[in-house]
Amino acid sequence: MEQESNGHQAKADMVAALIQAAGRRTEPPQDAYRQVLDAAMTALRQKTARRRERSWLIGAVAAGVAGVFIMLLLQQQTGTLQPRVATVVRTFGAVEFSAGDRWKPLAESRSSISAGTGLRTLAGGGAALSLGRRVSLRLASATEVQFDGPQDILLRDGMLYLDNRASLGTGLRIGTPLGTVRDVGTQFEVRVADGLLRLRVREGRVEIDRAGQHLTGEAGEQLEIDVLGGVSRSAISPTDASWAWAETMAPAPDIDGRPATELLAWVARETGRRLRYESPVVEQRAATVILHGNIRHLAPLAALDAMLATTDLEYVLIGDTMEIRARAE
Repeated sequence: MEQESNGHQAKADMVAALIQAAGRRTEPPQDAYRQVLDAAMTALRQKTARRRERSWLIGAVAAGVAGVFIMLLLQQQTGTLQPRVATVVRTFGAVEFSAGDRWKPLAESRSSISAGTGLRTLAGGGAALSLGRRVSLRLASATEVQFDGPQDILLRDGMLYLDNRASLGTGLRIGTPLGTVRDVGTQFEVRVADGLLRLRVREGRVEIDRAGQHLTGEAGEQLEIDVLGGVSRSAISPTDASWAWAETMAPAPDIDGRPATELLAWVARETGRRLRYESPVVEQRAATVILHGNIRHLAPLAALDAMLATTDLEYVLIGDTMEIRARAE
């Protein structure tokens, strides 16, 4: 051990002697020193930036993958893999939906209906849906439909009502076991039951195609088609009491802070009546009356009674006309 220690000491003395012989190192020029320092700092910053960029990229990719996974999971659970074709606006009683073979209760929080989804109302139930701007679909009690696409609805059983307030037809097709009904821009009702297809046209015009047979229903007409292709026609008034079920399911507009003329126009359309003012002065007055309140869940005429009670206006029903008058003092 002592011999090994002496060897290490000899080597250390030799290194010290060499350093002393070399003398003090010459200081590098200041410009060279600064150039080397700047180059080192630049290299360090670039290396750090590359590391940050790689870390950000890895994080972004991970977040994107997680987002896609969550979206697919939610779509699988809610049945929205297909594009949305309708929005539930209002329901009554028991309503169920199906995105496959199983029927489930329609939760209040579920408002979107996608292509391929089935919807049915049980006894005493009903539903109102929006198919886009100014197009309302309503399902009566004990009705089953399937949304095959943005323009295609299959009515398996029961009764539906379509109100298309757009200036042009939507091209919406309603398939049934007895024929296809095509909307041309109107209000109408379709019923499938007991081997019969019944069409009632409240306003406008509706076309029916059945096994090469082309039929047209005009406003005020009722058509019945049986399984053998027999067709019978009769008259139906736009104010007939049989339209009441669709009126009670009408989605109410937001009239708070709006002029009375908007409420009057909505009520007239929903009840199948023409709107008439007693005089230009009354019409002008209706345009300046601003309403306040909420008519949600009120049928059209009940909403009108409630809102006009606080104004100097009143209405009178004369046949298929709703006339607005100044309230008598």
